[in-house]
Amino acid sequence: MVEEKERFLEDSEEEKQSLKAESEEKLIENVEAELEELRKSLEDEREKVRFKEEEAQNYLNSLKKVKADFDNFRKREMVYRQNFVKKANKGLILELLPILDDLEKALEESRKKEVDPPFVQGVELIYKKFLGVLEKEGVRPIEAVGQKFDPKYHEAMMVVSLPDREDYEVVEELRKGYLYHDEVIRAAQVKVNKNSQDKLA
Repeated sequence: MVEEKERFLEDSEEEKQSLKAESEEKLIENVEAELEELRKSLEDEREKVRFKEEEAQNYLNSLKKVKADFDNFRKREMVYRQNFVKKANKGLILELLPILDDLEKALEESRKKEVDPPFVQGVELIYKKFLGVLEKEGVRPIEAVGQKFDPKYHEAMMVVSLPDREDYEVVEELRKGYLYHDEVIRAAQVKVNKNSQDKLA
């Protein structure tokens, strides 16, 4: 009877151990299954985040492109406006230059004929103001007398031969030339000295 009882106890202990092992295995399986689900869920979330990041980057790139396009448009528009104003001013300045020429001639004649000094001073004041307004707009006279003849800036009206002057030197200015923002708006009409047999460019 004691032996049977001991055997029963041993069997019961083995059963307990077996049940415990089974329970632990199931628990491990459940934990592993939950971990796998969590891994999948985490990977899904990562994929969503990657997608959102790509989407945000695409929006950012599109925004940068729109901004760059707008900046380029604004620059082009500014250049267009500046050129438009420059062209409009150029036409007006070309019409004003003969008036400036007339004022210069009036001053020269007044000085030669010794006209009343206050009158000459008045004309000189008007001339200087007129020239100042044009200078503010980017108009400046082309240097001519004493310079080497340059067909880009000078228009040769007469050729003289003076041995005491250098070849191709501008010896007299017949009509002033002007630059408008570094562009020749009107070439200076000049007399050029030429001693050599070379042709004038």
